[in-house]
Formats: sequence, C-alpha cells, structure tokens
Amino acid sequence: MEIKIGKGGKYDKGHYFGTMKIPIDGTGKYIKTGKLKIGNISSDVVEWAGKEREAEYWECEKCFNEQ
Repeated sequence: MEIKIGKGGKYDKGHYFGTMKIPIDGTGKYIKTGKLKIGNISSDVVEWAGKEREAEYWECEKCFNEQ
C-alpha cells in the first residue's frame, strides 16, 4: 500500500487508525489474568509480559470497505 502524506499531515489512499503495540517473539510470554464468559462460551484473558514494539495501523481502501 502506498500512502502519500502531504503538508499538514493530510494523506490519501489509506485509512489510519493510530498506533498499537505488538509483542516481540521470544522476549516474554502470555500470562493468564482472568476468565471471560459470554453465554456458554468461556475463555482465558491473557496479557503479554515481554517486550513490545509500536506500529502504525493502516488499511487500504478495499480492506476498509469489506467490513
């Protein structure tokens, strides 16, 4: 995906959603912090306990419109 950013931070050909933290493999592990139950479905709630890196989250026009 090619995005052009102009003066004043305006951009085209993409949708920007901000930044997010991504776990770096091999630096930690997931730790169970609780349990979640919705109806008959239950699941563990986990949190990453290791290094992370920050990345921007963008979507192209096609992905944005798929919803």
